[in-house]
Amino acid sequence: MNALQRGLLIGAIVLLGIGELAWITRSAVAQARHEAELAQAQQTVQHPLPAPRKFTREEGYAFFAAAKKAEALADPLQRCLAYPDPPGSHWSRDAVRAYCRYRLQPAMTFAEVRELVQQGKAAELDRRFAAALHAQQTDPVSHGLLDRIYYQDFDDGSFDVRPTLDAWKRDSPRSAFAWAASGTAYLAMAWRARGTAYIRDTPADQIEAMDRLLAQADSDLRQAIALDPQVTPAHSALIHAGQMGFGKAYTNAAIRAGLAAAPDNYSIHGAAIAAREPKWGGSLEAMDRLAAQAQAHAAANPLLKLLLSERPYYEVVNRDCTVAEALAAYPGALDQVAGYGYLAYVGKLADDHHDTAVAGIYLSEALRFDPARDDWRIRRSRALVDFDEGAWAVADLGRVLAHSPRDAAALGARAYAYTMQSDFGRAERDYRAVLALHPGDVDTLLRLADIFINLSHDWDKGWAITDQLIREQPNNPAGWLLRASIQQGQPRAGLDVTADELDARFGKNPQVAKIILEIRASVALRKHTGIDARPGAP
Repeated sequence: MNALQRGLLIGAIVLLGIGELAWITRSAVAQARHEAELAQAQQTVQHPLPAPRKFTREEGYAFFAAAKKAEALADPLQRCLAYPDPPGSHWSRDAVRAYCRYRLQPAMTFAEVRELVQQGKAAELDRRFAAALHAQQTDPVSHGLLDRIYYQDFDDGSFDVRPTLDAWKRDSPRSAFAWAASGTAYLAMAWRARGTAYIRDTPADQIEAMDRLLAQADSDLRQAIALDPQVTPAHSALIHAGQMGFGKAYTNAAIRAGLAAAPDNYSIHGAAIAAREPKWGGSLEAMDRLAAQAQAHAAANPLLKLLLSERPYYEVVNRDCTVAEALAAYPGALDQVAGYGYLAYVGKLADDHHDTAVAGIYLSEALRFDPARDDWRIRRSRALVDFDEGAWAVADLGRVLAHSPRDAAALGARAYAYTMQSDFGRAERDYRAVLALHPGDVDTLLRLADIFINLSHDWDKGWAITDQLIREQPNNPAGWLLRASIQQGQPRAGLDVTADELDARFGKNPQVAKIILEIRASVALRKHTGIDARPGAP
């Protein structure tokens, strides 16, 4: 493909504002999100950022080779344990092992809770929750089991859980587990009612709904703690309630009570550190102090070592710096193992900004601890392709599509992987499946045009795509520029006519005007061939 052809295609993409520009749009959104998070910080960060760290291509290739080997293991726990850590990091093996078990241990689902309540078996439900608490307290392989159940089952903010939880409280009024579940659910509902805007920008009715739900959460959580102070999820939720709306004195009292009840509990310590973030009126020093205090119990509960990443990660997220500077600092901030949400955030930010090494490594680490997230798997596929793992990306996306065959993002990602392997037939099939779901999707049409015009040179199919773009968007130059690319590259008659159409419709656009000059020069160079004679032109 010569410079004019590539210029025509790039011009079409740029002018239409799609294709590769979609990456730029995602980058802008990520930058805006990054800046919004900076605005939430209530103090000037004084500590220096972690030393910049860029993963090399060699480190990336070695990481993906080891990750592919680990992902071939069928057992989720063994897969997690066999996974490589990020290059150059110093993740504690004990902490990784504990976090793998915490994230992947079998935990009672809400469906099981609902079924037992509906069957009138509240006593059996209480017995099973008591067994989970006992395992959490006594079995090293079950650290955080009860907390994990509460986060998984009662923390999504849905009102759909209310009938089940209210019935559980009625059937078992002395159950600390029932009251803690109800209070945790009310707290999540309060977060959802409040929304994500600054409080000054939140409508009064949302604040009133939040306050009502917070009051119900406070009442139920205190009832749970009065019945059994060892039910740790109630303490974590009470700390979050204070952070959200009850003030510093309330939060401090909740932290003291929680740590007194369970000094080695990961979730309570994590909630306490979150409440000490500068944006909630705390400080970086307070976050560090709590994380350091938690390490006194890390030998008994290695999950507490994850807290060492809290302050460094928070500091980079809230630093007034460019995204490039932040991406270079995150490997240092995550030098110790961190929660899967932090890993995913960094991976997605890197994906938005084309840093495939950081994106692929941290999205892989997030999937290590939460392998069910298809959206992360789809994003990671671009990094896999970039590191010559296109076949792995295709297989990975095939598993996503096996249970979600109408996932347009997965279809588009697999089509891209096929394209990079020069498997244009399968790429076309997947892109056309996207078009069946979203007819006329211009990004997909342009990607098909790139295959037909620049890769497979299937001029007739490329011509059909340009016809569709011109027919549906005659006042957009993209289709006309793609038509010119075919006429110049095949070659095909009518390049002079297309130049006239572009001049008449878009000649005042400086970017298009420059391309028109190049097209007319091409017309002049091939004038002796007679291919553009007007009687035969389209």
